[in-house]
Amino acid sequence: MRETRVISSVPLSVLLTVIFAATGGYSLLRWASLRAGVAGHHGDRVAELSHLVMSVAMIAMVWAYGGPAGNVAQIVLFTVLAGYFLARLPVGRRGARLGGCPAPGFHLLMCASMVWMVAAMPLLMGGMPTGSAGGHMHGMPMGGADSAGQDGQPPAPTPAWAVVVTVAVSVALLAAAGYWLRRAVRTPARPEVPVGAEVQVDAEVPALIGGGEVRPAEPPARSARRAPSRVPAALTPRRDAVCHLAMSVGMAAMCLAML
Repeated sequence: MRETRVISSVPLSVLLTVIFAATGGYSLLRWASLRAGVAGHHGDRVAELSHLVMSVAMIAMVWAYGGPAGNVAQIVLFTVLAGYFLARLPVGRRGARLGGCPAPGFHLLMCASMVWMVAAMPLLMGGMPTGSAGGHMHGMPMGGADSAGQDGQPPAPTPAWAVVVTVAVSVALLAAAGYWLRRAVRTPARPEVPVGAEVQVDAEVPALIGGGEVRPAEPPARSARRAPSRVPAALTPRRDAVCHLAMSVGMAAMCLAML
């Protein structure tokens, strides 16, 4: 049996792999910075882990069909994550300002989209020809698709309602991409300093004291906390928005490629 692939276009597969590898790597760094307490702005470790898992799952989905067992595991995992973000919807922006999950509705949409893509893949792909290098799928073992092809019967067409739902999910993901594009453009690029962190003082900067006398400022105490390192300082709100934007566009492209 040949190796199964969702997308027959190698350039598109490589492009999506690069996108999801970048989003997964960025999410891993964000999660590590939040866990270490050096993140430059608020965030949620569960949200970052969900992005990491989604990125890995999307890369796997691009290159191969996981099979029934893998599909069930992913559906259960992303359903649990969707429940987590659904529980945070009532808190809204107030919770984000207090250090909670930012944009829980967006993360809920992402998890729901993953559940739909994994659950609907056999349904959407069952009507495509198999075993052809130029086809949409390559040897997809979808129920009776293989047996129908061997018997010379045409494969069953994809139900219209499944196509409608997939298009609706793609439109929602593209709308989310537009939201994050707007956030990326409007958000300042300057990194934020973590709350409670002390910035190093330049000893050459003069300090004004009483009577107008000027003398060099004293160097900071050894116990003062250091300024954030380069990695946490690079994880800015603008780059967060770009990461969410890339995830939205990549997932929308994956949904449309399954049709």
